[in-house]
Amino acid sequence: MHIVLTALLILFAAIKGNWREWEKYHLTIFYVIICNLLYNHLSRKKMLWEYYPDFYPKSHIIVDILYSFINLPAITLLFLTFFPFHASRFRKVRYISLWAGVSLLVEFPFYKFGRLVLQNGYEYWMDGLFYIVCTV
Repeated sequence: MHIVLTALLILFAAIKGNWREWEKYHLTIFYVIICNLLYNHLSRKKMLWEYYPDFYPKSHIIVDILYSFINLPAITLLFLTFFPFHASRFRKVRYISLWAGVSLLVEFPFYKFGRLVLQNGYEYWMDGLFYIVCTV
């Protein structure tokens, strides 16, 4: 499942991403990568969510690296490519809400089939708030 998601994100980012102006987004992409790696390091003994791989079930590290260096940068590029920077506050809130909703829908099969395990009191509905807080 993770590999399919990665392939789709690479495809969408290659087709729809604003690669001509990638310099505008590279600091944000680095920030997202660093935040994800920092989360994985600081909370390694008590993680809130953990990805379980499709092939090597004993180690989630490969999937975390995949998400840190491919999936999250692709998502960030796509998010910023279409973000309405010069629009009204209502359109910005609607855009962020739409992204949070779509992210929850994409994430749900991973949660349902045990490829994303939420633990230590973290629940699925909290992800919607997490996505909104992270983008504001």
